[in-house]
Amino acid sequence: MRGDQIQMTVIQIDNYGPWTDTLGNDREHRLQVLQAELYSSFQEKFAKREGLVFFNRFDEMLAVTNGISREQHREIQIEINNQFPFTVSMGVGVGRTAFDAQVNASKLLQKTGSAQSEIRKAEFACATTLDGNESCVQIIHIDIDRITETSTDHASAFETSIKVMTVYADLMRSLKDHQALLFYIGGDNFMGVANGVSVDTITSLLKDYHDSNIELKCGIGIAKTGRKAAELATTNLHKIRQDRNNFILATTHM
Repeated sequence: MRGDQIQMTVIQIDNYGPWTDTLGNDREHRLQVLQAELYSSFQEKFAKREGLVFFNRFDEMLAVTNGISREQHREIQIEINNQFPFTVSMGVGVGRTAFDAQVNASKLLQKTGSAQSEIRKAEFACATTLDGNESCVQIIHIDIDRITETSTDHASAFETSIKVMTVYADLMRSLKDHQALLFYIGGDNFMGVANGVSVDTITSLLKDYHDSNIELKCGIGIAKTGRKAAELATTNLHKIRQDRNNFILATTHM
């Protein structure tokens, strides 16, 4: 059934490595500004169409794009390519899980040429897209409980970051084993795309940290688009923060 599938879009800057060399060695500040602006622009443009964009690497992003058509993707791509001094290429994939969808998107994009090819410019690779009736997105929003009082206000800034990134790396690997994707979204928060992963499985994974010095809370949202699923997940995480007896709260939006 297509109704439980998810659509992921892989976004890559074309020929980025060689292009950055043309800027000289005093370039890092310019690149950081460009990368931040690029992410901001993509997030704004996809969010207007009910999508959600995540950093993968700074020259590459992954977006949840259920309900966003080929034509809408091309509109975004053209706007971005007119706005920045480089081009971006996109691959769109569909799958039962977020991991499978991004694998399919990656393969389609790779067929258009290397990410560092001087020939590949503004390619768009897409076999199929999902409309609203065919869509399902399950988003999980996780945060580390009491990180401010246990670490931020006592340890150095960098030591706290090590703690947060260690949790992130461990959870990323654990969720990948269940075909889910996890992304760091700032502070002590992570957001995952977890189609097909049961509440019991997510609870079990997170409780592994409850047996150590780290405690995690997680809200889950299920909807037809990435943006709405993220909203529901964040709403449920907020409810859990208010009621410390709850660990996970799931909801479905039809």
